[in-house]
Amino acid sequence: MNKNYWPLGIFLFALVVVGLIVLTIKTAITNPVELQRMCQRSSQDVDENINEITKLQTEFLKKYVINFEGAREQTSKEFRQAFIRITSKESGAIQSNAKVNFYLTRPHTAREDRDLGKAEFVDGLWQSPSFSVESLGRYQIEAYVEIGKDSLCISKEYRIKQ
Repeated sequence: MNKNYWPLGIFLFALVVVGLIVLTIKTAITNPVELQRMCQRSSQDVDENINEITKLQTEFLKKYVINFEGAREQTSKEFRQAFIRITSKESGAIQSNAKVNFYLTRPHTAREDRDLGKAEFVDGLWQSPSFSVESLGRYQIEAYVEIGKDSLCISKEYRIKQ
């Protein structure tokens, strides 16, 4: 009489599938997906209002030029403040009548997000309050700028090295 190994093969295949399902669920629970934020707005809020956000950004950039100041690669001792310059396209004048908030985040996680607070206008630059970073790697500074009814969230990535 010939032995048939199909039932054993199907049973082992079912065990492998169940094991992979359990492993996937365990991995998903221990490594939760973190939401990428944009100036402290959740990704869901950004998705729901993307048309309005895009329209506001386009209108803002027709009127103003915003530039971050400072090197993209800095040491942790140098990376203590963020600076932006806002210039009117029409007159070329530096804008001192804006409301600017700064945020510090890391591109790969939302755990270290920090609201740095309102910016101060000093010598033609908007500067963030002082901050410190503990670890090396990539950081993003986001600036939420409001001038009258116009608003914009702009970001710049920095690489912090020793």
